[in-house]
Amino acid sequence: MKSEQMNALELDTPVASRASRLLAMLARTFRAQFANYLQVFAGTGVRLGLQAVYFFILANTLSLHDMGVFASTSSTGIMIGCFSGFGFASLAFRASAGKRRTLGGYLAVFYASWLFALPLCLAASLPVFYFLFTSSLSLTAFILVILVETGLWRIVEMIHQVNNGLGRYASASLAISFGSALRTAGAIAFALSGEHDVETWARFYFAFNLAAMALAIAVYQPRVKLRWRSEIFFGRVRDALLFSVAYCASIAQNEIDKLVMLALADQRTVGIYAISTRIIDFTSVPIRSFYVLYSRKLIIEGYRRSQLGRSLGVEMLIALISTAGLATLLVTLAIWPDLLGHNVAVATQLFGVLLAVPAFKNLLEYHSELFFVYQHMTIRAVLATVLVGMKAAALALLLIHFDNIVAWGIWLNAVYFGLYVFSAASVYGAIFGARGR
Repeated sequence: MKSEQMNALELDTPVASRASRLLAMLARTFRAQFANYLQVFAGTGVRLGLQAVYFFILANTLSLHDMGVFASTSSTGIMIGCFSGFGFASLAFRASAGKRRTLGGYLAVFYASWLFALPLCLAASLPVFYFLFTSSLSLTAFILVILVETGLWRIVEMIHQVNNGLGRYASASLAISFGSALRTAGAIAFALSGEHDVETWARFYFAFNLAAMALAIAVYQPRVKLRWRSEIFFGRVRDALLFSVAYCASIAQNEIDKLVMLALADQRTVGIYAISTRIIDFTSVPIRSFYVLYSRKLIIEGYRRSQLGRSLGVEMLIALISTAGLATLLVTLAIWPDLLGHNVAVATQLFGVLLAVPAFKNLLEYHSELFFVYQHMTIRAVLATVLVGMKAAALALLLIHFDNIVAWGIWLNAVYFGLYVFSAASVYGAIFGARGR
């Protein structure tokens, strides 16, 4: 009997030891990942605070009419700016995360492509100006805003992404935080200038974003030797352009709304919608910090069949956090209606009914990340383009059918639900369905 007890004890000890070692390893992994998340979120959180100050100053300094004009011009530049550098910023991020020795070549190709693409982006924006903006904005002011979105801020974002890919989360956070701080300083200077029209703001916007780009290059660009590699450009330009198309279509899901509304509604309505959607975007900042780490993790570990269940769990978490963020904001504004200024208080009538929109918007962005990680760029481009067309058509029908801003706002929840279902079926069928067979 005593011998049996001794044997049992000998068997139990290794099991207990292995369990303790496993728990210790999991604890270390959690601490490391949580520390990385805090570094990413620290920069994103600081950026969020600065962007909030910037946005609320701007939203309450410009009239709703001018806010609508600026938001629509900015949206035009953001969509066209997806082709800045012909998409090589995304490949530079992949190189920084997986093939660091090639980073200098990818950065050189990006900068050369950026210089070549910039005049093409400006030329592409001119038809939009003559179709939508001639009665509300000068060509000079329009070009200044487009230059920021297609050129200056793209450099800041690229340096931010590359530092994240290298695991230098503190540098990435500082690069984007100082850039946002300069934008905020521009909004403050504009508010104090005494001239509060969109023409004056365009000049401030350009000057302070130019300073942000110069600071990012001088201080936070990785110290690698830039060397042009023609084999990188000609060998990867197709993938880079496919990423640009997919990224443009993905971005257009959020930005095309304002152009559709500018064509079918007045600038004041566009201003209210722009304020509403921007405030909703603020609630997704913690989730976007998570995307940085999760995408990097998936790139490093590659495809695994077990990731399907984990991905669905991630979707549930994204939906819960998104909805909770908007609910918290609505409760806060119900208690203090003018907390964020008069113009934001006016916009509350719209984003107060967009209850499901933040969750579905963030889930669509998550699907886009999955396509990027698993390199299904062609499918991503096609799907994103289809989603943009569906959303633009649905929004146009709502604007034509409903005169009341709250009425079509309520129906936007159903539109986003339909877009999510279509996207989920596509992404899980393409990535996990095909590989599982």
